[in-house]
Amino acid sequence: MKIILEQAGVEEPEIVIRGDISSPQVQNVIELLNGKKSLQKMFLFKSEKEYLVDITDVVYFEADNNKIFAHIGNEMYETRHKLYELESIGYTKGFIRISKGIIVNIHHVLSVEAEFSGNYTLALKGMQTRLTLSRKYVKGFKQYVMEVH
Repeated sequence: MKIILEQAGVEEPEIVIRGDISSPQVQNVIELLNGKKSLQKMFLFKSEKEYLVDITDVVYFEADNNKIFAHIGNEMYETRHKLYELESIGYTKGFIRISKGIIVNIHHVLSVEAEFSGNYTLALKGMQTRLTLSRKYVKGFKQYVMEVH
């Protein structure tokens, strides 16, 4: 990666990245600049075994009875992370909170359908599961999809 620094008479510093902005190297730079923690892999637990998984394989995280579960396809694993931690470390990987107890990976969302109540229903790719996007989180969800990912 080539880095060029130049003095300019502007009020706010400006960073321009040219090239393939979807490359992992560029994504790491963006994460560093945004001050976001990034998690590539994580340990999940099931039947007293630990599984090392790529975080992008997780479809969604769900809080249930003081435990946090990661859903990967039709499998469910427990994680030792708190929901707010997962929201922060998963932000740059496509994860966004859609209700008080659910964080979804937008890369696994197939469709979004409005409901009469103001909530939305998310259909997930390759799954029969439907998740509720609470009206409290609709604005943030739309902004994240349109501006961040």
